[in-house]
Amino acid sequence: MTQEVLDNRGLAPPEPMQRTLAKLGELVPDTALVILNDREPVPLYAELERRGYAHAAEELPDGAWRVTIRRP
Repeated sequence: MTQEVLDNRGLAPPEPMQRTLAKLGELVPDTALVILNDREPVPLYAELERRGYAHAAEELPDGAWRVTIRRP
C-alpha cells in the first residue's frame, strides 16, 4: 500500500479538516492518506467513521499528530 502525506500543520480550523476530506476524495485504491496536524483532529474521527474510513492516530514527540487513514 502506498501513502500520500498531507501536512496540515500551521493551519487554523476548519482548514485541516476541509483539506483532509477533499484529499480523501482524490485517493486512488490501495493508497493511505497520512495527515500531520498540530493537534489531535478529534472532530475528524466521527466524519471518517461516517464515511467508512479506518484510521489510526499517534501523537508525535513534538506534540503534533499523525493520522493514517485507509479506505475500507
